[in-house]
Amino acid sequence: MNLAFVSGRTSRCLRHSKSLYITYSAASHNVSSRARSAHTITARRRKKTNDNDNIDLQNYSEEEQLKFIHHAQVVGQKQGVDIWAQPVDTLDVAIPYSTAPWSKSKYTSIKERISQWLSNQNNRGKNIFSMMRLVSYDSLPGIDHQTKGFMSVFRMPLHLCTPSSTKPTSWVAPLRKILLESYISVQQALAKHDKDELSRLTQSPYYQEMEKLIKKAKGYTYIWTLHREIAPAKIISIRSTEGHLGSTPPPYGNRLLVNALVKFETEQSLEIYDAQGNALHTPEPGASKKGRRIPAKRVQLTEYYVFEKRMYYNTPWQIKERLYPKPGKQPLL
Repeated sequence: MNLAFVSGRTSRCLRHSKSLYITYSAASHNVSSRARSAHTITARRRKKTNDNDNIDLQNYSEEEQLKFIHHAQVVGQKQGVDIWAQPVDTLDVAIPYSTAPWSKSKYTSIKERISQWLSNQNNRGKNIFSMMRLVSYDSLPGIDHQTKGFMSVFRMPLHLCTPSSTKPTSWVAPLRKILLESYISVQQALAKHDKDELSRLTQSPYYQEMEKLIKKAKGYTYIWTLHREIAPAKIISIRSTEGHLGSTPPPYGNRLLVNALVKFETEQSLEIYDAQGNALHTPEPGASKKGRRIPAKRVQLTEYYVFEKRMYYNTPWQIKERLYPKPGKQPLL
């Protein structure tokens, strides 16, 4: 159980309401003297500075961490705050990079190359562990391995070790389809300046980035078109952890919080028109410039997006942020 994982969430939740923090402090009489002293010091520091003052649960024992989480949950319920819905940092999903001497990746030393190779193996191991957790919680959409018969037991290791598979028979095939549909819906909503749909399908920090783009694009008309997938959407890194640590199981789904880093290779185009209907985009070669619409030049893009799903809420997979490959490095997958 990753107790410290929720430290940022619970402390942010408590800071959202002064009365919530006071109520929590009053309810914390059963916390050890060391924990009480830490809370007192934290309160004094809060008066002196507005800097980030998250409570670091890693400094406490497991028993004290559990008490903190329990009291935060009780106080949150009284104040109408759901601590399990608070924003959390992206899990440690990562883009693996090629380390072969003949690859395009550039390394300053053998040590750096070996370090990247070890990082790739670490990512692979965490992918497998996260897949095992998803299967144990029956959280892979469209997949119920318990009803797949006796042979699924023998096939399970193969499916667990290949989360990046793009085969239609892979256990991640239904999930890849969901993530691609979500990606398309987000791009369409952005083109339409649909904040409600973006709010449903994205979250911080990506939503804030899209909100700024919409503000800059006020008065312009966008038409986004996905022409084809150059390669199938691929999950290159996946992490799962228990995001809901309540004393009782959540009423919906299970306790898991999942992050999936997905690679999209597509051919798409974006038409841009000003308020007078004038085309501001580069036209497709040979396209007629007469008429209401002028087809835009098609471009091929490779993009990496982090999706998040809290299995204890009936919400869709949401884009959390966009990642970019490191300069001078060739992605492995």
